[in-house]
Amino acid sequence: MNIRGRALGCAAVAAALLATAAGCGADAGGDGEIVVSVWDDGREESSVDVAARDFEKAHPDLTVTVQKNPFDQHLQALRRQLGAGRAPDVAMTVVGYGESGTVRALADKGLLADLGESPWAGRLPDTVAGAVGDGSEVYAFPVDSMAIGIVAKKGTEVPGTYADMLTACRDAGRDGKAAFALGGHENSKMPHIVGFALAASTVYADDPGYGDKRLRDEVTFAGSDGWEQAVARFGEMRDAGCFGENAAGTTREAAARALGDGDALMAVTPTVTLPMWQAAAPDAEFVMAPFPGDDDPGRVLVPAGASSGLVVPAKASDAGPGKQFIDFYAKHRARYAEIDGAVPALPDDDGGPRAPGYAAALEPYLRDGRTAPIMDQQWPNPELIARFDSGLVEMLTGRAEPADVLESMDAVWTSEAP
Repeated sequence: MNIRGRALGCAAVAAALLATAAGCGADAGGDGEIVVSVWDDGREESSVDVAARDFEKAHPDLTVTVQKNPFDQHLQALRRQLGAGRAPDVAMTVVGYGESGTVRALADKGLLADLGESPWAGRLPDTVAGAVGDGSEVYAFPVDSMAIGIVAKKGTEVPGTYADMLTACRDAGRDGKAAFALGGHENSKMPHIVGFALAASTVYADDPGYGDKRLRDEVTFAGSDGWEQAVARFGEMRDAGCFGENAAGTTREAAARALGDGDALMAVTPTVTLPMWQAAAPDAEFVMAPFPGDDDPGRVLVPAGASSGLVVPAKASDAGPGKQFIDFYAKHRARYAEIDGAVPALPDDDGGPRAPGYAAALEPYLRDGRTAPIMDQQWPNPELIARFDSGLVEMLTGRAEPADVLESMDAVWTSEAP
């Protein structure tokens, strides 16, 4: 359920909850028509539908056609469409790297127009800029944001330090429970979210620019003390019984039921995945808190960044109308985010919230810049997140050590999208 390997979610749970589409084989609009392709999230009307109507009222000479198709169809077709010049005028896709249809992967192939002259482009937060641009050009407007933390039923005592967390894991085990719901079954994508939460307070607490250095091949995973510590701490959490006895064989859905039924007390997850946990316990109230990846509160960082973005094809015969639509959406982003139940990736001018209400405890971290990137947004090769996830699952079963996981990741590293 990710945005294809993004967060559980950020590589995982988010895709069932956030799906993208860009009409397969759809031609761009003409004669005053703007074709906008977005994901179908199951609702009759999304923010883009509302934005299309608003835009038409403000620009009577233009019409907007919104196309919706399944997420997988979109990612499979978008790169081909952009290369052939048959893409929509505007498309929504996943920011950063991760797959062939994501923003940075498309930009690496010269398939996206530069939006750097747009009025919003100069206000991108540092946590977002690298996911939608390369430092010289901006390729996407970042629509919504996500952050990774602990989700639990309201009233649950959430540990404040790493040592407290290990203690809470042992205490829960003595009570016959798991401190953290975790599904390690194939395609659950949950283990690497825990890995991201740990690495935020080890790798990025010491070296905020680590991701950019990895893209320049100046560092490795296996040669990083921070990454070694993060993966070793995953092993310490396993040894403390944090994930229960059969986490490696547990599905994502079973993990959600465990949290809903009270067999697990917490879970590590992106903000965008709350509906999955809520569905397992419709009457419960869930809240989110920072994940304590270190004993020093000053080193605890929250992984955060944009989820999706709007792009314009580089080969568009007239990119002007598409850029105009994106700028219009950007200007009214706070209203449109509210329609989607999301938080804008680009903070609104009025200083509105940067985290959903149920994740208010993350707000100070997001406002003060105490954040780390969503790490796989800087990993060009899609195989990398799969190696990280499977390596952590092998650690759960005792078949791998931290060095094995990190060396496997280095083995498939590429500094540009394949």
